[in-house]
Order: sequence, then structure tokens, then C-alpha cells
Amino acid sequence: MNDVTFSITYYGQLEKLLYHCDFFSSLPDVIKNHVTIQFINDCFDDQGLFEDTLKIYSQRFNIKGYVVKQDIGFNNHGCRNLGMLQSETHWNWLMDIDCYLSPEIVTAAVETPLREEQYYVFKARFDHDDNPEDYDLFDPKKLLKYLCHPNVWLISKPCFWSSGGYDMEFAGMRHGDKEFWTSIDKEKYEHFLFPPELEEEFDIHVRQPNRTKSYLNQTTEHVGYLKNCVDFVEERNEDKVRKHKKRLICFDWQRVI
Repeated sequence: MNDVTFSITYYGQLEKLLYHCDFFSSLPDVIKNHVTIQFINDCFDDQGLFEDTLKIYSQRFNIKGYVVKQDIGFNNHGCRNLGMLQSETHWNWLMDIDCYLSPEIVTAAVETPLREEQYYVFKARFDHDDNPEDYDLFDPKKLLKYLCHPNVWLISKPCFWSSGGYDMEFAGMRHGDKEFWTSIDKEKYEHFLFPPELEEEFDIHVRQPNRTKSYLNQTTEHVGYLKNCVDFVEERNEDKVRKHKKRLICFDWQRVI
């Protein structure tokens, strides 16, 4: 049995937060005992609803809650770094709050023998228009983008940190998925579909994100810098020493649960 920590980012999607809390509460104890759920609020002020909700559910499953205290714009990846730094398990599942899971796929993550030299991606069904060409990465296996979600991972800590973590050079910009994935040490780790069967109950169902426009549009002032930033990151990451010295956290945060 694998102990798995789920790190899920939040920006005001209260109905999705409630869904996930109900979902993880409903899992059988034999599975719940092996999972920890970390919700990370990216500085959204909902007048305490985030903390109050987690407190209500804190007796129903293993739960942690963190709040970013500085609004630096789109910071999903910084929240993921925080989740990995706080995780106490070897295996970790990273995803956005608009990704809905089935009991079958969580059970499989706990019960399936996972291999140290592998990390795992998941077939996704979108209930809204999502153009794979919008994701600027190339996967020779033809899994990421076209069959699988390009930024949902079941991954070990050593594999995650082989990338140096998500890059805070992209803070405030909706970018960095590609750079994270290409920075994983491909000589040590290889990605595979999880599970290899394609039955629908193992799909991740991606719901309409419904983040506020202000959160998504905070990239506008940075668009002109994006190409220079990408070029800088790609060049820097060629140096393994510099890659692993990049910033992981550039904001204050607080654990609330």
C-alpha cells in the first residue's frame, strides 16, 4: 500500500473545494488511511471560507491547509512547490482543483506497486473546449497534451526534485508546465500512463476552471517578458548546479489546518 499526498491548488472555487472534501470523505477507511490532502490557497480572500471549510472536514480525512499571504499573480506552480516541501510522503499527486477523480483511480494509486524509476500521467476528459496545441510541449510518447492532462502527476519526491521544482521565474505568468516537465531527469525517470487500462472510471474529469478573470489576466503586464524569461530558464537549466539553485518560494505563507 502506498501513502500518497495530494496537493491541490485553490483560488476561490468554493464549490470545487466542497466537492473534493466530500469526495475524499467518502472513500473507504482502508484507502483514506493512506492519503493526505493538502489544499493550498493562492492568496484568494474569501473572508475565511477556505479555512472554515477545511476545519469542518478535518475530522473526516487527513487534511492540511495552507494560505499564501502575498498576491504575486498566477502562482499555481509556487503553490505546488510549497505542497512538495510540506509533503511527508514519498509519493505525491499534483493537480488543480478543477480535476475530479474517481474512487477507482485513487484506490489504484494506493494499491498498485509504483516503480521508483517511473512517474505517472492520467487520461483526461474535458467538459469544456481545450485545445492541446495551446500547451507548448512535445511528448514523443504522444501521451501528454493529446491523451493525458499536461500538468497532473503521480510522482515521487526524488523524481520531482530532479527537475529543481517549478520555476518561480514564471510567477505571475500562466507558464512553466513545459519547463518543469523537460527539466525532469529523463536519464533516471520515465513517464507512463496510469493505469495502463483505458476504462472510463480511470479518467480524470476536468471541469470548467471558473477562476476569476483578474487571476488569469494578471499575465498581461508580463507578456512582453515571457520569451526572454523562457530563454533564460532554458539556458540556465542546462547547468545542473544552477538549475537546482533556482527559487522555489518567493512569498510568505501560513499553515491554517
